[in-house]
Amino acid sequence: MAVPNLFYFTLADLCERWDVKLPHIGALVLDGKLTISVGLSGVPVEVGEWFEVDTGEWQRLPSGWKHLTGIFDLSRNDAWAVIKHGLQAIESVVPIEPDNYIEIRRQDGHPEFVVAVDDLLIRRLEVERFEASNALSSSGALEASARRSGPGAPQKYDWDGFWIEACRHVHDEGIPSTQAAMVRDLLDWFDAKGGSSPDPSTVKKKVSRLWKALHPSASSSSRRSGDEGEKRADSAVA
Repeated sequence: MAVPNLFYFTLADLCERWDVKLPHIGALVLDGKLTISVGLSGVPVEVGEWFEVDTGEWQRLPSGWKHLTGIFDLSRNDAWAVIKHGLQAIESVVPIEPDNYIEIRRQDGHPEFVVAVDDLLIRRLEVERFEASNALSSSGALEASARRSGPGAPQKYDWDGFWIEACRHVHDEGIPSTQAAMVRDLLDWFDAKGGSSPDPSTVKKKVSRLWKALHPSASSSSRRSGDEGEKRADSAVA
């Protein structure tokens, strides 16, 4: 019997396809190189849009409620949390329009929306886009792509490997006690590899948003949904 073309892959499919481990996939997600999706079936959500009430100050403008069914993308922080913990409550999905939001709302008697790592999906088109941009075949090794940014001149520093190491360190050894400790650990990783190493200020900028997302005392008290929330956070950091 012929096997039909799959429109979606699971994380297990990708680990086998690229011959990598789950933390490697998590690192790509954190680095914004791979988008993870999840299926919803009749999930109650609030939809609306963001509007700027003052310079740099944004508020939501709800437009209504609906029950959502389909495949929707997750923000990279939510996707990584599911990969890291195996199970995570999700409060939003990424809308198609960048200035909109979709927030999952709990109703009386309904539990929160929890996503398991086995629920995560990656669209076939997303996998093919990633492989094409990193010069990978379906059996290509991710390690090779970590040494180059694609066709053309190689990167000065191995940033793909850097994010893989950051994810491995947090997964295996826990979150460092300070951001400075995280920077030192990653600089030590560069030194151990040999070759050139970036300066500490560059590494600090790279891990700043990751640190704030992982460390409770450094996290912002306000939480915004999807990539739009990340865009506002980028503006605040800038």
